[in-house]
Amino acid sequence: MRKKISKSIFASRYAWFFSLSVFLISPGIQAKFEYLPDEQFQSLLKEYKKDPTYLAKNSELMTQLSPEQLSSAIAEMGFSHFTYLYPVELRGEELGDLLGESLEQLSVVTIRDGKVIPIPFQFDEYDTKGWVYLEGEGKIDGTLGILDKNDQLVFMYRDTGEHLSTAGETGLDIVKEVELERDGNKRYIYIVKGSSQRSEVSYVTYDFETSAAKTTFYGFDTDTKNFLNFEDFYPLIGPMAGARVLDSVFAEIDTGVLTRFAPRVNLNTFEDIKAVPVGAVSGPVKTNVIIKLTVVVAKVPVFKIRAQMNIFDQMLGFKARINIPGADILTRFLVEPHIYIALDFNEQTGARFNSAISPDVNAWGIVDGKLSDFEKNLDIDRERSWLWLSSPYGWDVFARINIPETFPVGVKLLYVDDPNDEMKFENFPGAYPRAGFDVYELPKDFQEIDLDVQFFFPDQLGMGAGEFKEKETENLPKVSVRNI
Repeated sequence: MRKKISKSIFASRYAWFFSLSVFLISPGIQAKFEYLPDEQFQSLLKEYKKDPTYLAKNSELMTQLSPEQLSSAIAEMGFSHFTYLYPVELRGEELGDLLGESLEQLSVVTIRDGKVIPIPFQFDEYDTKGWVYLEGEGKIDGTLGILDKNDQLVFMYRDTGEHLSTAGETGLDIVKEVELERDGNKRYIYIVKGSSQRSEVSYVTYDFETSAAKTTFYGFDTDTKNFLNFEDFYPLIGPMAGARVLDSVFAEIDTGVLTRFAPRVNLNTFEDIKAVPVGAVSGPVKTNVIIKLTVVVAKVPVFKIRAQMNIFDQMLGFKARINIPGADILTRFLVEPHIYIALDFNEQTGARFNSAISPDVNAWGIVDGKLSDFEKNLDIDRERSWLWLSSPYGWDVFARINIPETFPVGVKLLYVDDPNDEMKFENFPGAYPRAGFDVYELPKDFQEIDLDVQFFFPDQLGMGAGEFKEKETENLPKVSVRNI
């Protein structure tokens, strides 16, 4: 039986949040906040360079770092804003002759300061329909517990390290070297066979019973009866660490039927689209929450959706496959349908905002309760589909939607900056702002929709979003796997 988190567990945390929010009332408060003294920061940096999991092991230090200190630490360690948060995913077929090996026998290490360091990793196994395998929810693709070609090794780019000069000196049976090259810089991890050494660090924890998640950088709680109904979402960096920054992550289907003059039908994730987690496949780098969504009209289930939420240290990925029996007939009666997927932020006045179609992709509009000429000219489309918000409190959100070429729909920007624009079921009325994706012009003969939305939560970039997109998210490391 799933149960809600006891309010008493979080009472002290919310009391502290309230006290903090009264004290921290504007972006200018950052200078007043007590951050880690420079001497302690230099000591942290020294340890962090030796052990890539040091900050996760000492998570209390995260809230003591200023945005500038975190950015400095990332640069000092040789990473960019994107490579620091980037999870590397390698399919089993890329690992060559390791196919057929027992997953229990394989582990991952890196080299830091000349020493072998076990790092967090996981192997995800998949079912025949392309979802992460959950027992009882599909047929496994391959053999359980054995490395198959579609299985996936996952680790963090920031955990990579130095080149290993001599494998024999480690005393380990190192069977593969994975080299990652980016902008002329090479970093490495090593796959080991038969070693008992394992990192005990988890970058992501998720409690299926309470529907609460926490990473090194953020945390959230959702309604145990509806996974998409967020009850809290808080960063763990910056002067507002711990304070709720998202009112909700919501989806909505809005359409006319038969004629544009008929009343429109509106289905939303608060009332009509119930996202029920059926299980979670968890690892130290990533948690995969398997979700079934049922669309209810007049209390009658109409159709079901299979989805998966992938929770990373600084990223949320939401993949959904909507299969509607008879959709090729149903859609002929839909008039001007829209599928909205958006973030409803909580009080981000002073934040900067931009999107892929913009007067200047490296400039921004300001969240101030009204739309400037700059903001009025913002948009996205199928090929240019990112949006970006930079909070005044030390963190950013970079989001994008991926729509398969085989599904010819339109997509445009949803952006509202208006404190008087209230939405039903909001905990914090008004759009401060509300931003996301409007999928429209559905084809008349589809039977299945695949949607893939990604939300990145980097530290504060200190650069334009267009530059981040071009030089960071589009500049993935080149991976080479070789035998040792």
